[in-house]
Amino acid sequence: MRTATRARSTAVAESGRWRRRSPAAPFASPVRYRTHAMRTVAAAFVVAVVAVAACGGDAPVLSTPAECNPLGGLNCITPWPSALYEAPDTTAPTGMRLDVPAGALPTNQDGIAIDPAPLNRLDGFSIAAPIITAFPGGVDPSPLVPFTNYPASLTDASPTVLVDMDTGERVAHFAEVDASAEDTPDKQALYIRPAAPLKFGHRYAVAIRRSLKARDGSDLPTPEGFRAIVDGTATDHDRLERIRDRYDAIFAALEAQGIDRSDVVVAWDFTTQSVGAARDDVLAARDAAIAAIGDAGENLTYTVDSDEPFEDGAVIARVVEGSFTAPLFLTQNGAFAPGTQLARDAAGLPAMQGMYDTDFVAIVPACAYDAAEPVGIIIYGHGLMGSPDEVAHGAVRKASAQLCMVVVGTSWRGMSGRDLPQVAAALNDANKGPWIFDTLVQGIVNFIALEHIARGPMAATLFVDGDGNSLVDPTKVYYYGNSQGGIFGGTVLAYDPFIERGVLGVAAANYSMMLERSLDWPTYRTILGGAYPDPLDMALLLNLMQMQWDRTDPVGSVPDLLTGAIPGTPAKQVLIHMAVADAEVSNVATEYEARAIGLPTLAPAVYEPYGVPETEGPLDSALVIWDGGDGPLPLTNTPPAENDAHQLPRNKPRAIEQMGTFFATGQIVHTCGEDTPCDCTTGACD
Repeated sequence: MRTATRARSTAVAESGRWRRRSPAAPFASPVRYRTHAMRTVAAAFVVAVVAVAACGGDAPVLSTPAECNPLGGLNCITPWPSALYEAPDTTAPTGMRLDVPAGALPTNQDGIAIDPAPLNRLDGFSIAAPIITAFPGGVDPSPLVPFTNYPASLTDASPTVLVDMDTGERVAHFAEVDASAEDTPDKQALYIRPAAPLKFGHRYAVAIRRSLKARDGSDLPTPEGFRAIVDGTATDHDRLERIRDRYDAIFAALEAQGIDRSDVVVAWDFTTQSVGAARDDVLAARDAAIAAIGDAGENLTYTVDSDEPFEDGAVIARVVEGSFTAPLFLTQNGAFAPGTQLARDAAGLPAMQGMYDTDFVAIVPACAYDAAEPVGIIIYGHGLMGSPDEVAHGAVRKASAQLCMVVVGTSWRGMSGRDLPQVAAALNDANKGPWIFDTLVQGIVNFIALEHIARGPMAATLFVDGDGNSLVDPTKVYYYGNSQGGIFGGTVLAYDPFIERGVLGVAAANYSMMLERSLDWPTYRTILGGAYPDPLDMALLLNLMQMQWDRTDPVGSVPDLLTGAIPGTPAKQVLIHMAVADAEVSNVATEYEARAIGLPTLAPAVYEPYGVPETEGPLDSALVIWDGGDGPLPLTNTPPAENDAHQLPRNKPRAIEQMGTFFATGQIVHTCGEDTPCDCTTGACD
């Protein structure tokens, strides 16, 4: 087994702000919270203190407002996620539902508070979003375990601890501070990021140990709520008292790992959502769509707007643009307009609203007309906020010609160029999140519909020669996407009942992990920061967004990609291409997805990622690493310097050759030369 040969940066940023409580105070407690109507809460607190002083209250009055978390202190809901915001529900698969009160979530600059009602329909927290807390004055990040050393998070040296209370096992993770809050240490998030998605419906314990210190080297203050738990002191905080009994199991789980409560600054627990909470929307929409589509798309139609050769037609004979019908699950007839989101039935599941038109672009290579037998079809997914026009661009044309396959794509509804106004609106007001996250379900449906019509009506009447003979083999349909198309391609593969093999170019999973590490993020962060300028609020908003993204982000489905465990979907094969030091889709998130799926790394490799063992081919599914000499990656939640790594694999002949062999045989073979990693600086990829 090879070990990593590429060095990575060791810089870790610090940051934050927020006024500290008097040093004489025994607990970390908030000076102010960014919650709705806090002046009223503060006034009530003063009255309560006076009343207790005069009358002698039995339970100490905590300074934390009733809707906020006394296990933190710098933001109303930190630490998050937390069982403080869970309530028992015997009708839920996990036995609980979220119970976030009004006023607890951030408020934007327009004074609009986030409505917790959509969250409170969930039966647990995200399996992918980071765990977030914060301390007055910030923390010293030097002892935190970086993503370059996941095994250290399982040892006594780690100041952060994550335990699966259902299995008793420690969970590998890395921890970091929010580099964007360097100048505001009181608002600086401390992130704990698991190495792979957490398990559905499991209970997790989190602990911050005393080996983690403040930025000035002093001990971190114990939050007032945790002090009351450890001391056995009853309080007037109803939510804290509601979870007090959970601590026997939390402390037992930590003690089983050799961690005594006296060594803990703060500890808490939370429950992850059920598999149904993450998958039911897409499964319901998919099943209803397929019933309407027909087995081979016979109930769908298409319209051609243009059909022209590319240049002289010598390489790409035809570029076809048009529209096709797909089952609709959105309100407002699917309009690209404010307020468009999923239409739901009485059970809360997506409800079909008939059919609607969506776009497509296809290319037919000239070689298809001379091929000895009908050629295959590639369903292609475009990049971030793009369009299917990408099908007719250079790298995809190159693959179409080299592999001699027809390529067809459609828009990623929810995150296409035409969705940009709604994306901006949702960043300005988090209550509009469904305008993105609901419509992404429609995007998945559109790709499943495209796969059906491509091997049905299009194969029979569009992808034909001058005599009307089909140029394509409808049994040979594969998926290929790059960037965003590689990311959501994992989801399409997981739910599509027909496609068995897919190539995910420069792909990843877990948007809450990859966004801050992408050069594409600053533009969107500017919009988000204009509405929610508090850095800790922004960190929390990424977590809240991921809770909605879990439905379509591959984190919710790819753990079962190779198993066939998703209803109506056979086991799949997948090839992921990763470019070292990719500045747009971070290697950290690509390796995360590889672990989520359970992939090996094809040998020989330039390095072996943690949990993705280097393995000799041929392989049925694998991660393949392509190195263009870029790097290293920063250890902070920031992107690397601008580079061309993101474009690398799709443009390399050996990468395209590897794709072709995989599509044709189901085997992933090394194409960069015997005993030679795919180090493109040596010419091995050409």
